[in-house]
Amino acid sequence: MCKLAVSEMQNISGLEQIYTKIGEVGNTLLSLFRIILLSRRVKPFSLPVYNNNKELVVLGNGPSLRLLLSERSSFLEGKDLMMVNFSASSDDFARFRPMFYLLMDPAFFEDEATRQKLFVPMVDRTVWEMHLFVPVSARKYAAWQEIVSRSPYIRIHWFNATPVEGVVSFRHFCYRKRLGMPRPRNVLVACLMVALQLPYDTIYLAGADHSWMKEIWVDENNIVNEDRAHFYDRNSTQRVVSSHRLHELLDSMAVAFRSYHEVEAYSRKRGKEIINITPGSFIDAFRRMSVD
Repeated sequence: MCKLAVSEMQNISGLEQIYTKIGEVGNTLLSLFRIILLSRRVKPFSLPVYNNNKELVVLGNGPSLRLLLSERSSFLEGKDLMMVNFSASSDDFARFRPMFYLLMDPAFFEDEATRQKLFVPMVDRTVWEMHLFVPVSARKYAAWQEIVSRSPYIRIHWFNATPVEGVVSFRHFCYRKRLGMPRPRNVLVACLMVALQLPYDTIYLAGADHSWMKEIWVDENNIVNEDRAHFYDRNSTQRVVSSHRLHELLDSMAVAFRSYHEVEAYSRKRGKEIINITPGSFIDAFRRMSVD
């Protein structure tokens, strides 16, 4: 009986490995189709000459970033910064003068109200050289480009946000050629992948709380609600009624957390290191460090 059970377990394990391999091949072919359909040739990032000893800090939206900017800002001295999303609408934008800025959400390029809320203050406040990274899918929207073109300081760079999955060697080849990246379910996935193309060996990740599971709740009508907080909200929380079921939100979170592990594996392949300095972060992919 025991021998039979062991034999059955081995057969099951063998089948699972076969299914995994088939899945990898299928995802590779699907990713290749996505690249052909969605990715475009992008030029290498044309950036100024850097001090090789410098380090990069990617500043996410999480509420924990407020503590870093308010009380631990000395950590940022001598380092280059990358900001995201609506950071340009905060006073911290002009104070810290990020060298890099990255956007992913299609609403920034498609929606008129969102464009005005973001790009107008960005152009008005940017009086230093700043490099703006945007997905190639945003090329078809002229309105935001017209606003940004008013600034003599902002330079636009394009990147492919095409999701790439499948065999590891295929994925890393596509990442290196800037054809795509791990599923960018969160803007910080795109930030880190772009950062790995820049001449920094050490990349710090701040404001990456990702504590979404604590911010989601279901009311008596089975409606999923989210309490969203960002560092620039100044102690206010935005309550949002989700259009998704709970399992759909959790699936989305799982994709994001898995993508971070793929980013970490690629960073090691490149001989670079990503260090998470976000206190209480739910991301379990990167080495942790306290700025204290």
